[in-house]
Amino acid sequence: MNRLPMLISGFSGTAGRFGGMAAQVLQDRLELLGLELREAKIRFVQALLLACIGVVFALLGLLLLVLAIIYVLPLEWRLYGLLAAATISMLAGTMVFIALRRRLVQKPLAFQQSLTELQKDTACFSTRT
Repeated sequence: MNRLPMLISGFSGTAGRFGGMAAQVLQDRLELLGLELREAKIRFVQALLLACIGVVFALLGLLLLVLAIIYVLPLEWRLYGLLAAATISMLAGTMVFIALRRRLVQKPLAFQQSLTELQKDTACFSTRT
């Protein structure tokens, strides 16, 4: 009869240690997730700022170039020059958006490292063989 309370206290102690380990693993994973989220936000803001600045200067340069070319054209060719410049600009913009879409599709998920670690934890604690 004295063995039953000792057996129960042994199981409860083991369960408590296991619960503590599981909580520590969960805390580590959440800290990693938070760190990856912070890094993803910083990269996104940097990319957004650079893209905006690049777009402003590219548009300014393109506008000045088109105006200079149209200014040089004879008066009867200026309308055709404007139409050609608009067509070329639309095609270039479409190609840039296609390239941007391809680049965004090729990048890995933002939390890939956290997902990998959680899969490892699941495999470690799984009782299935």
